[in-house]
Amino acid sequence: MHLTELELKKYKKVSEAKLSLEPINVIVGGNNAGKSSILQGIHFSVTAAVAARQQGQQTFSCDFLLYNPTHDFSILRNGTPYKNFRGDNESLLTLKAKVPANEGVEETSYKIALYKGRNHGNIGCERTGDYIRLGSSITDASSLFSIYVPGLAGIPQMEELRAQAIVRRGVASGDANLYLRNIIYYIKKAKKLKELNEWFSSVFDNATVTVNFNESTDSHVVVKVSVDGKTVPLELAGTGILQVLQIISYVTYFNPKLLLLDEPDSHLHPNNQAVLAEVLQRISEETSTQIILCTHSRHIVDALYGQANFIWMKDGLIHDQGLEIEKLPILMDIGALDDFDKLKAGEIKSVILTEDRNTKYLEILLSGNNFNLQEHLIYSYKTSSNLEGASLFVDFLKDVANGCKVVIHRDRDFMTNDEAERISERIREAGAIPFITTGSDIESYFSTPAHIAHCIEENVEQVTEWINSLAEINHIQVQHQFTRKRDDIRIKLYRNNPNDCPDTLTLMGNGIPLSPDKRKGKYMIKKIRGDMGSKYGKQPDIVKNSEHLHDQTLVDILQEIEA
Repeated sequence: MHLTELELKKYKKVSEAKLSLEPINVIVGGNNAGKSSILQGIHFSVTAAVAARQQGQQTFSCDFLLYNPTHDFSILRNGTPYKNFRGDNESLLTLKAKVPANEGVEETSYKIALYKGRNHGNIGCERTGDYIRLGSSITDASSLFSIYVPGLAGIPQMEELRAQAIVRRGVASGDANLYLRNIIYYIKKAKKLKELNEWFSSVFDNATVTVNFNESTDSHVVVKVSVDGKTVPLELAGTGILQVLQIISYVTYFNPKLLLLDEPDSHLHPNNQAVLAEVLQRISEETSTQIILCTHSRHIVDALYGQANFIWMKDGLIHDQGLEIEKLPILMDIGALDDFDKLKAGEIKSVILTEDRNTKYLEILLSGNNFNLQEHLIYSYKTSSNLEGASLFVDFLKDVANGCKVVIHRDRDFMTNDEAERISERIREAGAIPFITTGSDIESYFSTPAHIAHCIEENVEQVTEWINSLAEINHIQVQHQFTRKRDDIRIKLYRNNPNDCPDTLTLMGNGIPLSPDKRKGKYMIKKIRGDMGSKYGKQPDIVKNSEHLHDQTLVDILQEIEA
């Protein structure tokens, strides 16, 4: 059951806001726009409803609130403080969802109204609506309907074991950082540690988390994190790792209906922000958790644009919202176009739109082919399905930075030369310069035997033999990736004439292993990294520059840009 809509009235900065909801929802806006007020208003209302159900009465002491952002809750009302009577003096949260019905599904709702009780220190909470199908889930004290997560700044150095009820209350109060080791310990007790590590290693290659605690002898829970062959105590793990681990731990253990993330990009490097966005997409696809997050990060906006519902707020009101909201005005409003002045001043020669969320590989590849990254901007963009948007971006640049070129990167993805040329022509028609990779993807440049041999300082012939053996061992998966991509190409390029698409088996051939041009670079890099330690006893960085990253296509593109 996913919520379809929520409406919040009279809470902190928000006078009235009605949000249409999707699996992932991103609230954006400048400072003091009311972004955090939305998240806090949802969680404050939900936890107050939980307390009201637990106490079995409509008014009760504020001491029973699981979450209260201030010692005097009455000042949380928008405009004037709560007063001890109803009517216009309350704040109101309305939650709507579609539920099964006799003839399919129907929409139902549940309302939570908050006001000041007559006695000092009391809060009033009136709950109305569909209790059976919606309200009972929202107010269930044995589970957490919503989890509110402020940006992670750090965790304590040690944690004593706490009872599960205390941990649940701590998480509900917004102090989840203080209980992360406890949560991981209880995940292990619930036999879900393997599930957690599968999530964790899919984000950070070969990463694992372990927990040790003997209830008979130990006083503190010990959690260690292993990434890239290095094991450290949890408190010494990087902030990006902690942020991702924190979120996936909450989802694994509590399985909340709503995950409310308040600027989760805080303290994160841009590359880790892209990783975080991928994690949030996986959560929305693979679990029943719905996500609402607020951010002012360009990298989060770029990574989730086209995948999430955006809610653009100004002065406590919703200015615009939707799945296809214009991105450029949002970026300007949140101050994320930090290169806008450089564009207008003519300091930027090209804007490179890439379909990759993580731009690290592309940045190194461009540098290795004489691109001065101070003169070229890289933006993540959904190029394969939005050339019309790229054309609009080209027109925009003509107005503000005439002479600045637009380059659109598209992975080859096992396209034939004729197919790649068709895509190039479409990009040219949009007014941009096409960059289609020589291999399957950007990562394929970094998985060649020559580049790997250079990075690990080993013989190139032996490295070639080793990489071919990895491709042979994993032949079924490599083959599956090839055929799946060819199926995508058939759908996208041959929709009206599928019989014209070249036969997949003929293109693939019978060779084992498949030739390097038929291997997905992203996958091969994962296998190379995973086997490198046991094969050579070392784990050097392979995502770095070398003479073997030279690509004539990029050399020609640079000449075209500078011409």
